[in-house]
Amino acid sequence: QRYLAKYDIADSVFANTDGCAAPGAGFFLWLPVEDDETATIKLWRETGVRVLPGSYLARDVNGENPGKGYIRVAMVAEEQEMQRGCEQIRDCLYT
Repeated sequence: QRYLAKYDIADSVFANTDGCAAPGAGFFLWLPVEDDETATIKLWRETGVRVLPGSYLARDVNGENPGKGYIRVAMVAEEQEMQRGCEQIRDCLYT
């Protein structure tokens, strides 16, 4: 039940962001970015929000890494903190 509310938060914050959509299950958001390592560092330095580069969570298959170009956001914080974190991600990376 709590994760449904968190999906609603993410959906509302990223509603106008191309390629951003809540997953069908789980407690991670996978948000598209141009460069996952650069986005991760930028977020940490400018906002203090910690995420993981998607390429760190997958391995190369035939020279391609399926996680490249995404950041993974764990939706484990309380709802109010999740709202604030998602807004910081949006404002830092997508506006």
